[in-house]
Amino acid sequence: MADLGKKYCVNCLADVTNLRLRCTDCPDIELCPECFSAGAELGNHRRWHGYQQVDGGRFSLWGPEAEGGWTSREEQSLLDAIEQYGFGNWEDMAAHVGASRTPQEVMEHYVTMYIHGNLGKACIPDNIPNRVTDHTCPSGGPLSPSLTTPLPPLDISLAEQQQLGYMPLRDDYEIEYDQDAEKLISGLSVNYDDEDVEIEMKRAHVDMYVRKLRERQRRKNIARDYNLVPGFLGRDKKDKEKEKPGTPGVTGTAGGVGAAGAGSGTAGPGSTTVAGSGPVPSTPKRKITKEEKDQRVRLRGLCQFMAHREFEDFFENMHKERLLRAKVRELQRYRRNGIARLEESSEYEAARHKREKRKENKSVVTSKRGSGGGGGLGSGIGMGGTGGGGGVAGGMGVGGGIKEECKDGEFSAIENLTGFELLSDREKVLCNSLNLSPARYLTVKTIIIKDHLQKRQGIPAKSRLPSYLDKVLKKRILTFLTESGWISRDAS
Repeated sequence: MADLGKKYCVNCLADVTNLRLRCTDCPDIELCPECFSAGAELGNHRRWHGYQQVDGGRFSLWGPEAEGGWTSREEQSLLDAIEQYGFGNWEDMAAHVGASRTPQEVMEHYVTMYIHGNLGKACIPDNIPNRVTDHTCPSGGPLSPSLTTPLPPLDISLAEQQQLGYMPLRDDYEIEYDQDAEKLISGLSVNYDDEDVEIEMKRAHVDMYVRKLRERQRRKNIARDYNLVPGFLGRDKKDKEKEKPGTPGVTGTAGGVGAAGAGSGTAGPGSTTVAGSGPVPSTPKRKITKEEKDQRVRLRGLCQFMAHREFEDFFENMHKERLLRAKVRELQRYRRNGIARLEESSEYEAARHKREKRKENKSVVTSKRGSGGGGGLGSGIGMGGTGGGGGVAGGMGVGGGIKEECKDGEFSAIENLTGFELLSDREKVLCNSLNLSPARYLTVKTIIIKDHLQKRQGIPAKSRLPSYLDKVLKKRILTFLTESGWISRDAS
């Protein structure tokens, strides 16, 4: 005889006293959880009918071996509480479940069974598309500390702060760039019944506002980087005026210009004097030329795309490029003058400097001799009695000039150049007077003598003289070679 206090499944006749599912459409239809899950249908009962859970209060959803002994009624109260109060409000959830459960037990049971348990693994996907992301990480996110850390406030006086409307504690201005940018989001609100189009529209408004904020911050950074605020307040001019009277050199113990050559005298601007030593030069700032200033004005539009350091490096590299181009032109000039090694360049520059000095001295001597030239010619005529005598005297005068130049021994301009040891004394005087390098002179001499020999043999010869040889130099070299007997007078 069956126990009258027990309930049985109408499909499998299993004991369902602790937990059964009753159909709300069909009377007297009560199924066990297994038959209900399988979709059992009896008579007029169908599996899509509504149902009601009937629990005796002693049924354990996770089995008798589950930790804590939570009954199905407590499990249902826990799920109702998580939906009503939200995840994390464990005190309110524990009060809703019952006085027998503490907030710590409620939290541990829900996390263990519904999140990390089999039910959580089956229901919660690995990748949640709308999961909340922590943007406060230092990896460059929109709200990372590296982007939101405020800059130190400007070092300006209270009057200047009032003039600019600057708030140092917030590093903001009363009138910011795009002052009405906040109107884009001031009226936004997120509602649960918003459609997708409305949500995307609100996101677009937020993106527009974020772009305006970034542009505002970028302008602040540019003003800070290029010191535009001190320039606006006129501090740069004041600082320059203060630096001007404070830059004169510090006079040493043995003052005076003469003592400066000995290492103790007046230390010029950009240097400091250390006790017990000479002036120690510092690294002065490079002087900017007028051309570079104009170029900076033309290219100042690049300031909004480059940092101040990058902008300065850009012009510094352009200055280095100009220096390199000048050095390349100098090396090309050395090569055209027959200098193939860098060690010879210093000797060449010294010789060039002496040649320029000698030219200046010759121009002065020529101007002085202009007044005495007529007297010399008259004395020559008086001594010789004829015009020929005067010519001889003039020739002797020229010879005396050459001997005087030889006497001075001013061959240092060409004596270190290639081919100097191959020249005779008269050729050395000629090259020195013409400012012609020995190598070039030997090249011209070889070409002229070779052409002369080919003409004597009846072979037609084309003039192959170098381009640097003008008519005056050619005439003087031909005259010298004729007088020296290298070629005949007919050839010259």
